[in-house]
Amino acid sequence: MSQVKLLARKRSHLIPIYDIRIKQLFERPKVDHSFWAALPAALRVDNGAFRDQLIHLRGKAGIGEDIGVLRVFGVIAWMLEGGQGQVATS
Repeated sequence: MSQVKLLARKRSHLIPIYDIRIKQLFERPKVDHSFWAALPAALRVDNGAFRDQLIHLRGKAGIGEDIGVLRVFGVIAWMLEGGQGQVATS
């Protein structure tokens, strides 16, 4: 297990999962140092609309607030990239 995946598992409110599936979904380069700045920026744009959408989806899924928005982001991204189902956005 990589150090980033270990950190994502232990500190899911601070570090999102970022692996080959996430890179493929968002068409990121193989060596990517800008993701760590791009994700927080995406969570803040439009007064936090993306973050609010993740919170909304967390509520629709019926999981508690102890699951952070970064974990919600990671799970949705994994589901989309893995083709295991579609995620409703409304």
